[in-house]
Amino acid sequence: MELSPAPKGRWADLPEDIALALASRLQEADVCALGGCSRSWRAACDADCVWERLFRCRWPAAAAEAAAASRVQGWKALYINQHRRMGVAISNVVEFVGSSLNNGWLESECYLKAIADLALTADIGFLDVQFFLFSRNHSAIINLIGLHYSIASLHVPVSKALLVILLHFSYG
Repeated sequence: MELSPAPKGRWADLPEDIALALASRLQEADVCALGGCSRSWRAACDADCVWERLFRCRWPAAAAEAAAASRVQGWKALYINQHRRMGVAISNVVEFVGSSLNNGWLESECYLKAIADLALTADIGFLDVQFFLFSRNHSAIINLIGLHYSIASLHVPVSKALLVILLHFSYG
């Protein structure tokens, strides 16, 4: 019985530097999805250089402080921890608005306080708003707060912010 030859051109046979270069050009969700494809892609997608770039792009102000800790924890762990911290900070704002809505309405001062609280939390960016505020599960007020914060504090163009919301709700 003759064995068939090994398939040529497998992704696992890619040189490590090329796999890292590809993974380094992806966004968070794509890195995670690609890492689930095979052991070799998982190794490339878990690389510190991939997560360092993602961290620095998403939270540039926090990156300087994180650099020292990265030697101990690694950039992926730092990214996950920072993502969780952002989630907690933003969920506090969501809970505040939710408790204010228990009466069936929201006073303008509560709305403005929610925006101010987001602005006081260091390094909340547009991606954080997308992850934690733009959701079908939230009230329209929460989504509106995310939109208002993105436009007023992050200076995201109105057209881009609205497009992201439309895409998020179409596919999300």
